Amino acid sequence: MESKIRKLKNKVQDNLFTGMALAVPVIFVVFIIYPVMKIIGAGFFDGTSFTLAHATPLLEERGIRVLLNTARVSLLSTVGATILGIILAIGVVKGRWPGRRLFTFAAILHIISPPFIAAVVFIMLFGRRGFITHTLLGLDTSFIGWQAIVFLQILGNASIAFLVIASVLRRIDPNLEKSALDLGASRLRVFFTVTLPLMIPGILAAVVLVFANIIADFGTPILVGGGFRVLASEAYLQVLSLYNMPYASVLSILLALPCLLVLFMEKNILSDRNFYSTRLTQEEDAADQRPAFNLITLALVYVICIIYALLTLTQFSVIAIGAFTTTWGHDFSFSMRHIDIVLNQGAGSIKNSLTFAIQVALIGPFIGIVAAYYVSLKEGLYRRTLDFVAILPFAIPGPVIGISYVLAFHNPPLILTGTGLIIVLVCIIRELPISYNAGKAVFRQVAYNLEDASKDLGAGRFMTFFRVVFPLMTPAYKVGMLHAFIHTMTTIGAVIFLVTPKNKLLTFEIFSATNSGYLGLGAAFSFVLIILTLVGILVLSMLGEIPGFLKRFRKDVLVGSKRTKPEQEL
Repeated sequence: MESKIRKLKNKVQDNLFTGMALAVPVIFVVFIIYPVMKIIGAGFFDGTSFTLAHATPLLEERGIRVLLNTARVSLLSTVGATILGIILAIGVVKGRWPGRRLFTFAAILHIISPPFIAAVVFIMLFGRRGFITHTLLGLDTSFIGWQAIVFLQILGNASIAFLVIASVLRRIDPNLEKSALDLGASRLRVFFTVTLPLMIPGILAAVVLVFANIIADFGTPILVGGGFRVLASEAYLQVLSLYNMPYASVLSILLALPCLLVLFMEKNILSDRNFYSTRLTQEEDAADQRPAFNLITLALVYVICIIYALLTLTQFSVIAIGAFTTTWGHDFSFSMRHIDIVLNQGAGSIKNSLTFAIQVALIGPFIGIVAAYYVSLKEGLYRRTLDFVAILPFAIPGPVIGISYVLAFHNPPLILTGTGLIIVLVCIIRELPISYNAGKAVFRQVAYNLEDASKDLGAGRFMTFFRVVFPLMTPAYKVGMLHAFIHTMTTIGAVIFLVTPKNKLLTFEIFSATNSGYLGLGAAFSFVLIILTLVGILVLSMLGEIPGFLKRFRKDVLVGSKRTKPEQEL
């Protein structure tokens, strides 16, 4: 009887394991490939025949201007943000000045804030009723235009470039720079011939991330552009104002192509060259070595870092002050009016944002890790295809995915628009590449003989995955969990087309209030969102430590007590 029960249990577990394996390609097809095909079909197919009629507005003056605007802003912002990120990384890693942690904290503040929060602050300071333009200078004007877009996008995306490049710079062996200096090379030559080439992987990765964020940003151009249109903002207006889905689909495809091209170029460059140092170093090791920069250069870098940190702290200070101000630009007395509106009328948005973010943070990384595990078991073309599809959401801008989900799930066979589920699914798919890549990186370090040993001891494939493989991949799960929570709390581009009155989010409330001229209310929503995101990160970090704590508790207390009990009896 016991043998039959064990066989039945093993059969059920094998079926579950097989079901998980089949679920991976099904998820990829239904929630990645199918929406992409729908948006391509809506843009270039009229019924069953191919057509370019929907793309003809791009040949008109307005369409050409939008394309040129997008190219100008994207290139300038990407180059500027990457250069600023390099400077910040050098200042933090190579400099030995006080306050380096403040620069890192400033960068993290940008990561956990909505993508257009800098635009909100810019309007509060330099808008027509801004504190600097109107209150201090008495001007009845506003400094808006493409220059403001570029400045804010550089400031907001430099943090991404900094975090990526700094992680690479910390692992460059400083002895290579020291050796070059001992051989007579100038500090400038050492930087351009030793340090910079080893930083190329981080710089290219930063360029891809920054470019994808910038080209998908529609909030900043709408808020501070003053009629300056780019592809993302034009697609937004075509969907919500005109409901011209075919033309919006064409714009979305054009929006995705540069991102795919940049990603392909990065992969192609890195695949043909090797970038490595003699050993991996930790931050403490690098800090103890003599930097390959003279004091004047480091002082200039340090000044730029201080300015960046001050701008960041000013940005969040203005948000906090604006949240508790009666009427920004007119009456700066203290008031809880905006906070009361947020906590009362915006309670539903707060609940939705937290609920969706927690769901995505718990479910999304698990799907990514499972996908990484099953794809790693495959070989050949099938594996390469799944690997490409898993990375595809990373290269597709948020508004493009949002429009594709409207087209794919607004009609049968799967109707999801108007539900909270579609918002959760969009955020999970958007976060899939993060946990997928993290899972692959950890899985490469898992010895296959561990799985074989588990199977030899009688454990099935399902039990082996959850008792052996998955515990070893918990670092990837933690990374994916924190990133998914932050991104879901602060996202706007991918969900702006899916939000309904029942499923409003805090980011939607911020954009709506600011775009309508209610700056104090927009600041209050931003303040609450930042506080909730920080608290959520803290709680999730504590939850992530619980399994390790229980394991140590079981080992030190429970197991230890059993070992000492016989000695006490003696």
